[in-house]
Amino acid sequence: MTAWYEESFGRDYLALYPHRDCEEAVADIGAIVDLLAPPRDEPLLDLCCGAGRHLQALHRLGFSRLTGIDLSQPLLDVARRELDSVGARDIRLMLSDMREIPFREAFETVISLFTSFGYFMDSAEDERVLLAVFGALRPGGAFLMDTLNRERTIIDLVPHSEKTVNGLTVDITRRVTPDGLRVEKETRIVSEPSTQRVYRESVRMYSSDELRLMLEQSGFVDIRFHGSVDGRPYCDESPRMVATARRPTAT
Repeated sequence: MTAWYEESFGRDYLALYPHRDCEEAVADIGAIVDLLAPPRDEPLLDLCCGAGRHLQALHRLGFSRLTGIDLSQPLLDVARRELDSVGARDIRLMLSDMREIPFREAFETVISLFTSFGYFMDSAEDERVLLAVFGALRPGGAFLMDTLNRERTIIDLVPHSEKTVNGLTVDITRRVTPDGLRVEKETRIVSEPSTQRVYRESVRMYSSDELRLMLEQSGFVDIRFHGSVDGRPYCDESPRMVATARRPTAT
């Protein structure tokens, strides 16, 4: 059976989120640079880079050794085309599962943005992601992960919505599972009365305590939580949960 994340991140995905544009990415990256201070001349990995908008923003800010990894070839194809169009042909793009990052001690910084964590039904697979990130970082390297704030997501959940995007009727239903641990979404895209495409998503939501423990068990230190990529304090009402952590410096 094909996993939902292998079906949901194709070209329809880009059409559904036109507001997730380069302008937003530039603002996100500017905030992350202020928060994390990643060195511009050292290798940086955008994990689950999608169509590459954050890589493009990093390139504009002078980051010179960039890599993007994603499991969606259609999104990587778009990323390649867009990056090439702005002269960023030296940015490396790779098709890979986030649990199996094909690098060891290669990056000074790894970023994971726009809820690219919690995709797997077994939390042990999410732990594999953190271990893969840890292994890909150089000693002393930094990791930033932007994901859902469980408490805020449950409070703000809109069970049903309908909208028109690029001439398509988009019907979305959302729910939190009875155990309160996952948020699930079903998106129906209707292009003609008799034609529709259905995509499903299911994301595990972790508390800050749970995620802190997972990061610690993976080997990370200096673990901190923020309510946004701009570094504001984290609380139950925060719009996001942003974790920063480091791989220990070698002794």
